[in-house]
Order: sequence, then structure tokens, then C-alpha cells
Amino acid sequence: MKALERKYSKTERIVAKGKFSAWVFMRTVLLAVILGGLIAVVWIYKDKIEGVFTKTEPAQYLTDTVMKYVLLGAGVIVLVSLLIQTIQFNARELLLTEDKVVYREGVANVKTTVIPLNEIKLVETKQNFFQRLVGVCDMLIVSDAVQPYTIKNVRGADRLTRRIMKQISEVRTDSGRRTQLRLVG
Repeated sequence: MKALERKYSKTERIVAKGKFSAWVFMRTVLLAVILGGLIAVVWIYKDKIEGVFTKTEPAQYLTDTVMKYVLLGAGVIVLVSLLIQTIQFNARELLLTEDKVVYREGVANVKTTVIPLNEIKLVETKQNFFQRLVGVCDMLIVSDAVQPYTIKNVRGADRLTRRIMKQISEVRTDSGRRTQLRLVG
């Protein structure tokens, strides 16, 4: 259970949770393929490459040992990239409670944004070609409380948007009933 969920489940009912897509890990896969491919090409043609640069007989700077270290370095870069993306992926939460949307992100510098539902004017989803392929959207929340707020790579954002709008309708209906009761009473 994540931090926001622990905190809000004790005090308020959580209506919905946003889910984030792991498609961002495809960047690491792409990085690994590109680095591996470049290193393989250099390794295969290392003798011809050295001959082009030295214009004489190959000096053998690109030995098998050097190429192994280059491959090891590329592997370390890919693993560090994967670790950073995993931490970023797990350091984001999106919750919808009965009266607010709460978004939290960050590991060392944690930023929590709370947007009251009765102040939300518009919830919009945006999707580019690649996001459409993997089934994620960016959500844009426009409200009186904060500047337009974008939450990236939300899985099932259309469904979550409909749930947020339904909850906004319920909050506004409840506040309208309370206002009528005050006027009558």
C-alpha cells in the first residue's frame, strides 16, 4: 500500500485510484538495443575502423578486452536508467476521494497536489500516437485552485476522467442540497 493510500484510507473513502503505465520502460529497452547494436557494429568492424582513422596498419586500440569494457559500460548505463525509471514509476500516486483529487510524485522531493472537486472546471485527456499504441493518456485538470495540471502516462485515463466528472456532479448536487436546506431552515 502506498503512502497516500495509507493516509487517506484512514480518514476518507477512496473512490478511485489512478494507475500508471509501465510503457516508459520501453525507453530503456530502446536504449539497450541502440547501444548494443552500435557496440556490435564497432566490434565486428573494429579492424576496418582503426585502419580508416590511422591510414596505416591497424594499431589495435579496439582490442577484444576494450570492447568488453565498452559493452560492460553500456550495460551499466542501461541498468542505471532502468533503476531510475523504476523509482520514478513507483514514486507517483493518483487518488480520487469523495471531495478531492490528490496527486503525489517524487522520492527525495515529494510534491503533493490536492485539487478540490468543487473547483475543477475541466478534465481532459490527451493522447499521442505512441500513447495510443500502448493505451495510456495524459490527463489535464483545469481548476480554480491551481494552474492547469498535467498528469502523464495514466492507464485507463478516460474511465478515470468519467469517474472524476461523476464525483464532481455528486459533490455539486450534495452542496446544492445543503444550500437548499439552509435556505428552508
